[in-house]
Amino acid sequence: MTPEQIEKIKIIKNIFVPSENLQLILDNMKKIRQLSIIDNYEHLPTCMLVTGETGVGKTTFIEQYMKNNPRSTLVSEEDERTIIPVLYCELPKAKHPKPVAVELLKRLGDPVKASGDANSLLDDIADLLSKTKVELIIIDEFQHAIETTNKEVLKEIGEYLKRLINKAKVPIAFFGMPWSTPIFEVNSQLKRRVRKSKFKIQNFSLDTFDEFQMFLEIVQEELPIEFDGSMWEDHELAFKLFAASSGNLSDLMEGIIMPAAIDAVIDNEDLLTVDHLAGAAEDHLDFLEETNPFNMNLRDIEAKQQVQDSYWNSDAPKNALRVEEAQYAKVKFSDLELKMALKKQ
Repeated sequence: MTPEQIEKIKIIKNIFVPSENLQLILDNMKKIRQLSIIDNYEHLPTCMLVTGETGVGKTTFIEQYMKNNPRSTLVSEEDERTIIPVLYCELPKAKHPKPVAVELLKRLGDPVKASGDANSLLDDIADLLSKTKVELIIIDEFQHAIETTNKEVLKEIGEYLKRLINKAKVPIAFFGMPWSTPIFEVNSQLKRRVRKSKFKIQNFSLDTFDEFQMFLEIVQEELPIEFDGSMWEDHELAFKLFAASSGNLSDLMEGIIMPAAIDAVIDNEDLLTVDHLAGAAEDHLDFLEETNPFNMNLRDIEAKQQVQDSYWNSDAPKNALRVEEAQYAKVKFSDLELKMALKKQ
């Protein structure tokens, strides 16, 4: 590949377009950080919870946020220390709090201190959070805390996170699946820390099709290769993109647009075309040629849109799966036409 092709592929792989909802989350993360800094970490912080189904963009959002808040090294006459403005920690699957404490210490760069019980490690964590000047903690995969039927375990981990907040006074942004919320129900103090700061990243639907089109518009502008037409102004093509991805951001970007654009660049094409989109959908989303929305008659396409979030069913029978999966409904282009007509009235 030529240097120009390599540079274009790098641009494609690093495209990040925050939706209106993601921008709201970004703004709130900035707010809770600033409030704690102004307060000099003397009072309890406001924390937040961000939930969303698999593939809605939580991971990409976090990766971009971490990229914009990198670690640095502070050198003084006395010592040299690592500054961590944002600490990322993936919540481990655990039956007691100690693995959580150990993971936090590892992320803070001091696994040596991870000896003793979980409670004794709180002081070490709080001390390192202060020394590394952490302004925000991101705890990802928060649903791991409730992947147990043992309510005592749930309470214990919830209590530990509450004590961490009380001791360190650093705001935490929890990220997880929609069924993460029961852990807050078993600890009223932890619940109060996040009750006004709950956010949901959702799949696109026909109700948010305008946002979907605006997203496509910005993505098309960000691409380093020109598209043959318009992904967003062409309602029929936009619907095919929606149908192929079921409104899921990960499937849309990582399953269709990004690999299609990369293939076009590698093939040294002048334009990105619908054929590239169709090929990417078959290669990355496992569509057969005859069921690929880009190859089908528009009126024959049945898209899926999410109508209900996944949730934790605490009343499920013993030994049964407690996670109830998200529910989807079939929609057609005629449904979109009707919605567009009603909006014009």
